[in-house]
Amino acid sequence: MASSKSFSLRILRVGRGNISSDTWLYDIAANPSKFWQIFPQASDRVPFTKGNFYAEILPILLLWYLLGVLVQLPNTRKLRLAVLPIIAGMSWQAGTRYNYNPSPQPGNTSGHLLGCVPCWTLFFIVMRSIEFAMAKQYKRIKWSILSEDTPRTTTTRIFGAVWDALDLVWNPRGIGWDWGKNIHVPPNEGGDGSPGSATSASGHLASFVKVQILFDFALFAQQSWTLYPSDTLPTHPAGGTIFDPTLPPLLRCGKVVAMTFLCALGLCCSFQAIYNVMAAFSIAILRQKPEQWPPLFHAPWRAESLVDFWGTRWHQVMKRVFVKCGAIPGFLIAGRIGGVIGAFFVSGVIHDVATWGAGMGAEFSTITMFFTMMGVGIVLEALFTQRTGFRVRGPLGWAWAMAWMFFWGSWIVDAWTRRGVFVSKMSADEYRPALYWAKIVQKWVSLHGERLAQ
Repeated sequence: MASSKSFSLRILRVGRGNISSDTWLYDIAANPSKFWQIFPQASDRVPFTKGNFYAEILPILLLWYLLGVLVQLPNTRKLRLAVLPIIAGMSWQAGTRYNYNPSPQPGNTSGHLLGCVPCWTLFFIVMRSIEFAMAKQYKRIKWSILSEDTPRTTTTRIFGAVWDALDLVWNPRGIGWDWGKNIHVPPNEGGDGSPGSATSASGHLASFVKVQILFDFALFAQQSWTLYPSDTLPTHPAGGTIFDPTLPPLLRCGKVVAMTFLCALGLCCSFQAIYNVMAAFSIAILRQKPEQWPPLFHAPWRAESLVDFWGTRWHQVMKRVFVKCGAIPGFLIAGRIGGVIGAFFVSGVIHDVATWGAGMGAEFSTITMFFTMMGVGIVLEALFTQRTGFRVRGPLGWAWAMAWMFFWGSWIVDAWTRRGVFVSKMSADEYRPALYWAKIVQKWVSLHGERLAQ
């Protein structure tokens, strides 16, 4: 198709601009904004249909699953490496060629937000495929379909790999696998997995309802703020900036901090809700053990340093792919500092790709910059410890970590608000608990307000 040809020409133009084709990657490293020139404009993308899913998305998922099977079998690395470029090419095609937005109404950006998910997912699949293709043979050390005394014949190995691959592609933290030992798993304080406990299927469903209600109230609070019209592009017609120059400095900073906090709270709730649904499905339908679904977060608000926050308290779902695709290449280029910053840089890129999928372009200078600066902050903590002999911890460490994250986080929140994220409708108004509560309050005030004012 013509759109596919335009993508190829766009890549060639990046490579043939003012530099030779063998140095265009170095030019992108020197000027990262050129990276996004290989992505098409929103107007170049075509609507996604059900037929496209069966023709392009389903083969990607099946090939990814195939890699999950092969990585458990001996002497398969060459075959895995051969499959990798096929998955990468197909994922690039599916991620950049189609518009996944369901034609939202003006002022309703839920469709734009839904467009983020396929692009993020396809990028994540590529990174996990890189991990599978280059890894040594994986071994499941707990909850395998094959017991310890099962004879390891070729047939049983293949059968076990086919079954265990269902867990492998579903389990990015490596819980129960030999490669997941170095990934922090929060302690389970929710019970023993009996019916009704926080770790049972019903417990996860109850948690889903709770965090969905909290998420809607956080979104309602965000939508209660007035956004200042922004001249910065791109800006959605219903969006605006959180930096309001009409407010006094103290109120302006307070508004920025409050909206940044609400955005972080909403993200935690949305991640937790998705995790609860996956856990409930896996425990109830796939008959997995509740222990295979430990807590996702470890009280991130208690973090006493950036290392503490990103290394243990924030979710570790993406840690391994960021290490494989960012930290290792960064280490080869610039040692330990390059490894730390490389992992966060890749994290920023995948968030930028997701933002690009919403249809209003990426914003490298704020979104990827936020995550890159998290890596810089961790390097600064290491230098502080090296120079003083003291670890960053305690109340001062907490204040430092929160100040650093809120400062850089405000810019990424602003990028999202300008794209209309805060005015989005995740669900119909009649199903929003926060709006239902607001109507009750309004009705109560209309009935009793005059009496209270007297």
